[in-house]
Amino acid sequence: MPTRGSKYREDDVRVRDNNFNMTVCERRASFSLPSFVFYLYAVLTTIIVSLYMLLQTAWKQKVPTIPKLYYKESTLATYLLKSCPRLACPYIPTFWAKNGHMQTILSFLIPQPEVLFRRKYFQLRDDGVIALDWVIANSARRIHDRTSIVIVLPGLTGGPDSVADICKEASRRGFRAVVFNKRGHGNSPLTTPKLQSFGDTSDLRQVLKYIRDLYKHAKISAIGVSSGSGLLVSYLGEYGSSTYLSTAVCISPGYSAKELYENGTKNLYQWGMLQGLKLLLANHSDALASVIDVDKALQSRNISEFEEMVYCKLYGFKDLDDYWEKNDPMREVDEIAIPVLCINSLDDPVCPSGIIPFDLFSVLPNFLLVTTEHGGHCGFFEGCQPESWANRLSIDYVEAVLQFSPTASPTQGSPDHTFRSRSV
Repeated sequence: MPTRGSKYREDDVRVRDNNFNMTVCERRASFSLPSFVFYLYAVLTTIIVSLYMLLQTAWKQKVPTIPKLYYKESTLATYLLKSCPRLACPYIPTFWAKNGHMQTILSFLIPQPEVLFRRKYFQLRDDGVIALDWVIANSARRIHDRTSIVIVLPGLTGGPDSVADICKEASRRGFRAVVFNKRGHGNSPLTTPKLQSFGDTSDLRQVLKYIRDLYKHAKISAIGVSSGSGLLVSYLGEYGSSTYLSTAVCISPGYSAKELYENGTKNLYQWGMLQGLKLLLANHSDALASVIDVDKALQSRNISEFEEMVYCKLYGFKDLDDYWEKNDPMREVDEIAIPVLCINSLDDPVCPSGIIPFDLFSVLPNFLLVTTEHGGHCGFFEGCQPESWANRLSIDYVEAVLQFSPTASPTQGSPDHTFRSRSV
């Protein structure tokens, strides 16, 4: 979710240890209201569209449905069904924003909560820089070396302010939360002529190794939001049982990115994502001008053209087929070795239900898919004052997995390897 006139207070303190080069600063994201005209326009638009949707569906209201689950029987799955009450309760979307498009739009309109971050700049082996935004927890809650960590991967061009709600929820529940900002993202500098591609996991690997070494006794979990889940799935598949992670959650994942961009997301949503990518490119045009034709890339008509003109050039791929062969998140999905929760809405206008690989969840015992009839893309708002149901379910799941201590392996299936597709 974009910021609205965010103001930052920064006090730079540079530190160096024997292994890592870091720059540290603190900043408070204090969200000011947008201009009166914009705010009025947003409110009126929301009211008008919501009233239309309410009138359209008033005569065909359905009884709220329980989320549908897809999983393979295992001791972990049985435990999760008992330990996550949200999985057994109906998801009731905000009554005035039930439509998938409205849920998606609200994810951009509703301001994120105020969160205080401490930013650390992590220097990579090639002199690139990754910004890590650590949530400064409430002083009343004790944080120590064994406190479990949740690392959050924002969406396509998002930064810490777009995932502040999930960070705040994780912190409230006692986790040490941190946001992973890709190179040049989250208002961070681009110090090398390189942007991170969809499937390049090397930067994330270095960061997770650093966090593991910094907090040797803490369990680390990861939550990917939208396209951030694509990077997360790529990483989990590439590193298998040596990911340094205990569990992971994907909110509104797109699964096969190639299929999504070629056959899924169309029109307004792809146009919006493309503009975000172009803005990112324009902000770092000086750093990238020596390796790509920035002006030509800024004239891209769709995301596939942008990927070809930017990422294929940066990484030396001969064409898009070669690029997606090495960058598609699903390329090594069968190598994933830790528990993973995927949350999808069937009315998602960005990642439509047709691209969900339901069969995947019948063969991989580490995976659990939760689908809802409503929720849009990264929306899942509930209540009169909308709050994200998916964000809270994500933390529920992480808590449950970390508390799980079976006598058998978490991936051990039942004797008959039964597959379940059910509502509980």
